[in-house]
Amino acid sequence: MLRYVQPPAKRHKVAKMWLRYNYQKCGYGATLYVRNQGPRVLGTAWDTKLLLLTWELQAPTAIKTQAVKKKRRI
Repeated sequence: MLRYVQPPAKRHKVAKMWLRYNYQKCGYGATLYVRNQGPRVLGTAWDTKLLLLTWELQAPTAIKTQAVKKKRRI
């Protein structure tokens, strides 16, 4: 649907607003999909600024640690 927005400057603005709205709301799969399909869908409206905004779509996750229940003997 975004590919039908004309001219490319308006398409760029709409994509930028969408990426800012979805800041840290998407999962890993959605982030990859946007990053891979963005240039194809947006065409000339895709640039480095939009690529940088895709990096912030996924919320950071804390490193998961597992407690040692029993030490192994070697």
